Amino acid sequence: MSAPTASSLLDPFRFLLGSWSGKGVGVWRPDSPFRYREELLLEVVPDRDLIHLQQRTFDAETGPLRHSEQGFLRLFPAGEAELVVAVPAGYTEIHQGRVEGTILRLELVTLAVSPRARPLDRTQRRLEFRAGQLHHAVGIAVGSGEVVAHVASSLERIQGPGAP
Repeated sequence: MSAPTASSLLDPFRFLLGSWSGKGVGVWRPDSPFRYREELLLEVVPDRDLIHLQQRTFDAETGPLRHSEQGFLRLFPAGEAELVVAVPAGYTEIHQGRVEGTILRLELVTLAVSPRARPLDRTQRRLEFRAGQLHHAVGIAVGSGEVVAHVASSLERIQGPGAP
């Protein structure tokens, strides 16, 4: 049996590819909800079984950059993937998951927290293509608590496969 090609490994993830933009809502503490504008780029790394991820959020009211992330989605057979992502707030995350239809659920494998970062114990990520939009959600847990919703956005594809 031959090894899967980059093209065949990419097939289950094609629904994610492109430049996306939209709005989101989030909360860090229950008393501090916020709104943001998000840009998400998911692009194939040529000749590799990788998708580069670049995410940025901006204050919904005033416009300045508020958050960014850089990472790679490593692709494996049967729609399996690992996400390796760096967050300048002082975190690096490794997740693993699998595509099921047009949903990519990612569960935390490893979280590294820098000494001066806010406390964080777990993260959870999900990307779902539904009704022409990409829904991006991140959950977090601090201490022994359960993972709760942190941010959720609905994004329109502005460039790439299937863009208007």
